[in-house]
Amino acid sequence: MIAFKGFNNNLQCTMGKGTYQYEIGKTYKEDKAKCVASGFHCVEEPIEVLKWYPSGRWCMVEASGDIHEDGDERIACTEMKIIKELTKQELGMQECVWLHTHPDREYSRLIKRDSGEADKGDIVIVRGKNPKAAGQMDATIFLLKEEKRSRQIEKIGVYKIDGKDYMPNVFYTVTGREVKCRKTN
Repeated sequence: MIAFKGFNNNLQCTMGKGTYQYEIGKTYKEDKAKCVASGFHCVEEPIEVLKWYPSGRWCMVEASGDIHEDGDERIACTEMKIIKELTKQELGMQECVWLHTHPDREYSRLIKRDSGEADKGDIVIVRGKNPKAAGQMDATIFLLKEEKRSRQIEKIGVYKIDGKDYMPNVFYTVTGREVKCRKTN
């Protein structure tokens, strides 16, 4: 199964046995997998990696072998391949795909409902019937518009705040139009 994993800046993370070093493209194996106790840990919903590694590095992984899920968001597995590294913006795009593919599932508390703002160079993902977002310079805003009668995603808008096409501290809609009535500080 495709999943996502966070690391520190050195592509390391802690395990029960201490700090573990990873390399992109390699496959790792453990004897047992139980969430919080053993195995390699990852998450199915991409944005959830930011709960454990808000800064650092993030990768798409393939979790296989014995897989244990804790009913929350964590997955432990006995075999993990580090497929590729993702930027925070790519992680945001993966989250949009995940939300579109799983419209009725509970989603991360990191996803904003209806309105949100992103700090300089960061991302914000907003979902709702009429989502809007603003960001500081070099932020990326992801907007997911739900259908009126369901939670299905009908439209996605992604905008990089560049100071030319999209201005800092201005709210935008899923179609990229400025929300004229409200600006941030």
